[in-house]
Order: sequence, then C-alpha cells, then structure tokens
Amino acid sequence: MTRETVPDSIAIIGCGHVGSTSAYALMLRGVARDLVLLDANHAVAEAEAMDLQHAVPMGRPVRIRAGDYGDAARAGIVIIAAGVGGKPGESRLELLERNIDVVRECMTALSAEGFMGIVLMATNPVDALAQVAYEQSGFPASRVIGSGTVLDSARLRAMLGEDLGVEARSIHAYVIGEHGDSEIIAWSSASVAGVPLLQYARDGQLADPGAVLQRVRQAAPDIIRSKGFTSFAIASCVTRICEAIIRDEHTILPVSTLLTGQYGISGVYLSLPCVVGRGGVERVIDIPLDAAEHAGLHESAGVLQRALQSVRHSSTEIRPQQKMT
Repeated sequence: MTRETVPDSIAIIGCGHVGSTSAYALMLRGVARDLVLLDANHAVAEAEAMDLQHAVPMGRPVRIRAGDYGDAARAGIVIIAAGVGGKPGESRLELLERNIDVVRECMTALSAEGFMGIVLMATNPVDALAQVAYEQSGFPASRVIGSGTVLDSARLRAMLGEDLGVEARSIHAYVIGEHGDSEIIAWSSASVAGVPLLQYARDGQLADPGAVLQRVRQAAPDIIRSKGFTSFAIASCVTRICEAIIRDEHTILPVSTLLTGQYGISGVYLSLPCVVGRGGVERVIDIPLDAAEHAGLHESAGVLQRALQSVRHSSTEIRPQQKMT
C-alpha cells in the first residue's frame, strides 16, 4: 500500500523533550502547514498537540494534531525522536541497544503504511540509528537522514564566534564524522570571510584546536548533567533540516548519510557536508582534509562500524548494505 505524500506535512514520532520542542520550533518558523504527533502514550501526543495548537495564534498558521502511523505515512517528512535519552556520564553509543528496537518498530510500521517521504533521525546514537532505519526500511539512503553533526557544527560556530568576536553565522566551519565522542573538526576548510580560520584568529583569540574540539564534544554531557536533557539546539537543527527539504533549498548541511567511497569509506552512516533538498541528501561534498583529519574521519567511521557490528548478531532483521540511489 502506497499513500499519497503531502509535501508540507511533517510527522514527529516521540513526544519527549526533543520531539515536542521540535514541534514548537517548526510551528514558530512556519515550516509546515500540518504537524502530526505520535507517541507510545497517545494521551501525551494529544496533550502536546493541544498545547501547541493553543500557541498557533501567536505563531504561524499550522494544523497540529495527534495521529497514528497512517497519518504519518502521508507526511513529506517523518522525524523520529522516539526512544530513551542519555543519562549523565553515558555515551551516545551506549544508547544503541536500548533504542534500536524502537527504531526498527517505527520503520516497520511506516513501511507497512506505504510511507514515501523522508525520514529524519533525531534519536541517539543518531548515526547508527539512521543506518538501522535505512537498512530496516529498504528506502534509498538519500531518503533516510540523520541530524548528524548539524548540532555539533552549530555549537562550534557559537563557541568560535564568542572567541573571535564575530557573529556566529559569519563563520564557516564543520564538525564531521560521528555525532559523538569520535567526531572531529575540519579545520582545513574552516574560514571567516574567505580567510582560513586559523589564519584569521589573532594571537590569544583562539584556544588550542584540541581544546575547542573537547568543548564541543563535552557540551551535551555538561547540559545533561545540569538539566537532564538537551532540547532547544537540537530542535532548531531539526527545523533547519526540515526547511531545507520542504523548500527544496539545495543548501549544504553536515547531516548523517551513507558514505559510498568518500575518503575511502563505504557502508557506514556519518556526517559530511551534504546538499539537502526536496529529495533528501542530493550529494555528499568532499571537503579538503589534511592527513590528521583524514585519519580522524576513518577512526570515527570505525567506531560506528564496530558499534553496529556489536548489535547485528542479535537480529537477522537488518538487510545487507545497499548503495545510495
């Protein structure tokens, strides 16, 4: 069964902190005309939808409602925010075994309903679970996207903006690889007004690059330690990705996608700058990397491959790797 897709409709599966805050951000930005909320506890989805609908008169016109997988299958984008969040001191990859079955169930249900849109994974570990969603669904990899290092790159730019005294949107810099402890900063391609960033930074303006990377990696654990979860920044990133898809922007975002030979890496989801539009990931961009960055990207890919291998033996549901179409 194939359902007709409504391009400017978005469904969110999981109404926890990330899901509900993403719905709020999408409503405020007027990205979609129709928002459908799903949760294992339908009463929670109904309550969140009601609360959000009451905010619509202060925002943009959008219909917000609770629904089911039949409703979600008509959406142009389905955001998966279901599953458990990280605990203080817990790595994102440690969440894999706890969230993998949730993602498989979501993809099975969507596939059964004939979903033909784009899946945007926001549940951690986002790279591994985006790959699980791709492999479970049978969809082309271009249509299964992880929020990846869009958030990490935003954190990096915010920190660099403070250090350099430059508005963050004027800084072009990417965090690539895993959305997690093995991610790296692509300093070789970072710039301000076309000037290489490390050249632009005056003496004393910028900390050691390794210290900057550690601040980026440590941001989420620090927030979780104090407030128990992250929500606002990831919701903003999810909204930005949805904008790029619905408006067919062909913008460049460091989302998580299946690599098919870039930098000698194949068969694993991780983040590199990608052209994102109506069809999802339209192209992966090879950016300049020095030898250390190239090695770091390979190390990050290895971390993700080993994490997936550790859970694959427990299930025969995951199909063999397929090429991006």
